[in-house]
Amino acid sequence: MYIKHLKEMESEACEVSRLTSSKSQGIVNLLQRALSIYAFGMSLEHAPDNTDATLARMGLISQNFNSLKAAVDLACRGYYLQTMGLLRNVYENWLAFWYLSKYPAEAERWLHARWDSQPPKAETMKNKINHPSKSMKAKLGELNAELCRFAHTDPVAILPLLSAREGETTVHFGVTYNARLLNACAYGISLWMGNMLDVLALWIPEGSDWHKQKGRLMDELIAFIEGCNEELSGQEDVDNSDS
Repeated sequence: MYIKHLKEMESEACEVSRLTSSKSQGIVNLLQRALSIYAFGMSLEHAPDNTDATLARMGLISQNFNSLKAAVDLACRGYYLQTMGLLRNVYENWLAFWYLSKYPAEAERWLHARWDSQPPKAETMKNKINHPSKSMKAKLGELNAELCRFAHTDPVAILPLLSAREGETTVHFGVTYNARLLNACAYGISLWMGNMLDVLALWIPEGSDWHKQKGRLMDELIAFIEGCNEELSGQEDVDNSDS
């Protein structure tokens, strides 16, 4: 009897996946191509040495592919909040990659599971790694604060599930297709996909055709992100004019 309800929810997620492929085909294709280029890049990856730091950094690249792949799968099935929660882990692993570039002697904190020698907190790594500018460092802080909303309990966990019907507030169980929330997920995935492809590019031979494929994809990811930013800015202008 209980399995029936679980199967109904699974059928609902499959229907969301079908609607996503139909109504948001451009986004799905963009994210799938990005995953394909990421996966292809890992097959070409040539580590500069065999140190512990390099081993740990390669592990971070591999784990972030898994997280981004899972994020795309979840977003396409309507699990939007869970998608954004995964991106927090991608962000921390990206920080760790650059942290180990600067502090390679600390690689054992990732390679040996010891409670008294765990990896540094994300904030510590953010403050210690090299940044192109102060504004970039501040931007990372803003991104972390936003991702924390999805990693911890927050109104964003509840509000998308509430709806008013005949004067009564109801809570929806399961998932539904929501183009706005899908776009928000695709925005975050695109941002961190681009960051990780830049990381991966460091360890792929310069003459490889992969770099050209990555360059074309990055143009598309950036265009998508900028389009989302313009849309958000336009919405804010409308909201301000109404207030």
